[in-house]
Amino acid sequence: MPVSRRSLVAGLAGTLAGALLGLDRAYAAALAAVPVAAGPTRLWLRRERTDEEVSAIVRTPDGYNTRDLLLLSWLLRDVGDGSSAVWIDPPLFDLLASVQGAMSAVHGSAVPLIVTSGYRTPKHNAGIEGAARSSLHLAGRAVDIKAVGYRPDAVAVAGALCGRGGVGIYPSFCHLDVGAARSWAGGRKARPSGHPAPGTPITQPKDPA
Repeated sequence: MPVSRRSLVAGLAGTLAGALLGLDRAYAAALAAVPVAAGPTRLWLRRERTDEEVSAIVRTPDGYNTRDLLLLSWLLRDVGDGSSAVWIDPPLFDLLASVQGAMSAVHGSAVPLIVTSGYRTPKHNAGIEGAARSSLHLAGRAVDIKAVGYRPDAVAVAGALCGRGGVGIYPSFCHLDVGAARSWAGGRKARPSGHPAPGTPITQPKDPA
């Protein structure tokens, strides 16, 4: 039986009851009612530490937009370890575009998504207290974000509605990934899960002519 978007919200609420205290239920219901957008998939991201911005078309009716995916992948590089970068798994950008689209539809205008962490090198990840050794950040399949004017739990609900991967709520950001479906809060590590080989290294893309 297909899982409805409303039942996904209910499931997340059951798992993260403590973290979702005070969340506006009308907001969650409005998110669940947003229709799935058709046409080109657009995404607007900002990077917290560098103030960079990318406004991109993730996919067109013909498929993924490789040029813009490269720009987005560079934005999600590890700015804490030599700006090391990998090709980010495209479905992660599909997820972020869906989250932004749903939140913007409810908000009435575009809601900026701020990236606090994207790809991490093994060295950087090992130095983060509580980070999973098999973190999907290592494979370019996870991102930590926040949304201007919204609490992390509000972003988490949108993430649960728009994806089927991991959703984690932290005090100042929300973790989203395209791995196995799971949820957690309060800084607890996600259950270890398998992930593909580390992403293919990339270099900074050239500005378009």
